[in-house]
Amino acid sequence: MNITDIQNKTVQVDNYQATFLTLKIDDQLFRFDFIDKKEFNLKKGTRGQFSIYETHPLLIDYNENIVTTYINSKPDHFDNFVVDFENAINEITEGWRSWTNYVTDNNINFTVDTFLNNIKSGTGKLMEAPFSITQKAIKVCDKHNVATKTFGNELKQDNFKLIFIADNYVIAKEFRQHNN
Repeated sequence: MNITDIQNKTVQVDNYQATFLTLKIDDQLFRFDFIDKKEFNLKKGTRGQFSIYETHPLLIDYNENIVTTYINSKPDHFDNFVVDFENAINEITEGWRSWTNYVTDNNINFTVDTFLNNIKSGTGKLMEAPFSITQKAIKVCDKHNVATKTFGNELKQDNFKLIFIADNYVIAKEFRQHNN
């Protein structure tokens, strides 16, 4: 059975580990191995409609290259800029990820406050975000007369997939049925 064959069927999460998922479909168990799994949120026993996506806001972080953007001038109106910036990101992520994911980095203590201070001073790192989010953010910067410098600003795409079972999900390169 191919994973796409169960699109829109009601399934139940029977079991899972880091590398595979076992689904109960029509009282039969099927195991699917994750190839290059990136993210998951699964709960044993979850029952719901199965769906698979090749495009979805959750996939942007994996299917597009990350672009680093620096700010080189201040916006004319700080508060309006921040609201427009947040809205631009939310328009693409559709609420699936917080806009702050792209303007913070816990590894180097780059917080929302650091982001806001960089905007106020008109200098420093603005964000690290997927290509499409960066393009939208640059339009906001242009609208507010904020000069930017980007690194890695050419689109490179990948083809990760997303499966949903109710509100449970897995993002991986591929979901391959395991043959015993």
